[in-house]
Amino acid sequence: MTPKEELIIKFNHIILIQGFDNFSMVDLAKMAGISRAKLYIYFKNKDEIVQSVVHRHLEFLQKNSIPTKVEGKNLLPTILNSLLLMGSTTKLFKTQLKQAYPQMYRQFNQGYEEYFQALKKYYQVAQQQQLLISDVSAEFLLFQNQINIHGILDNVRTNQISLEKGEQYLKEYFTYQIHSLLVKPEVVVSDQIKNFTQTIINEYYDTYAQINN
Repeated sequence: MTPKEELIIKFNHIILIQGFDNFSMVDLAKMAGISRAKLYIYFKNKDEIVQSVVHRHLEFLQKNSIPTKVEGKNLLPTILNSLLLMGSTTKLFKTQLKQAYPQMYRQFNQGYEEYFQALKKYYQVAQQQQLLISDVSAEFLLFQNQINIHGILDNVRTNQISLEKGEQYLKEYFTYQIHSLLVKPEVVVSDQIKNFTQTIINEYYDTYAQINN
C-alpha cells in the first residue's frame, strides 16, 4: 500500500464521522497527523480528498460485486460483505457530499443502489435454492439488516453505547445472521470467514474511534 492509499483510508475514517464541510486543508492535515506540506504532495485541495474517498468506495463495490452464481461456498462471504457495506457510510457524509458535490453523490449513490439491487436478486435465488429462509421476502431481509447495523452504529456515534459494546453487538449480530438466515445454520465457519469478520471489526474501530477525536 502506498503512502497516498494509506492517507485515503485515514481520511475515509475521518470524514465519515466528522464530515468535511467545516475543515480546511490545514485542519485535515492535523486530523490525519501529517504536515500541511506533506498533505499537498498527495492532494492539491479538499476536492481531491473527497473524490479519492468516493473512488475508494466505488472501487470496493466493484471488487466485491455480488457473485453471478449462488453457491453455498459464496453465501457467507456475500452476507458479510453486505453487512460491511451497510455500515461503510454515514448520513452526515452522504448529506455533505450531496450538497457540495452533487454529481459525485449521484455516482456514489448509484453504486450502492446497484449493489443492493443485485444483492436482493442474489438472496431471492438463494431462497429458491433453499439456502436462505424463504418465510420472509429478500427485501425484508435487507431492510432488517440495514436497520440493525445502522442502529448499532448510530448508538455508538451518539455515545449511547461504548465502542466495546458496539463491537459485542456487531459480532452477536453476525452470529445471529448465520443462525437465522441460513436454512442449514450448522454450516462450518471457515478461518477465512473468521478473518473477514475481524477485518470488519477492525474497520469499525478505525472509523468510530474518530468520535472521540
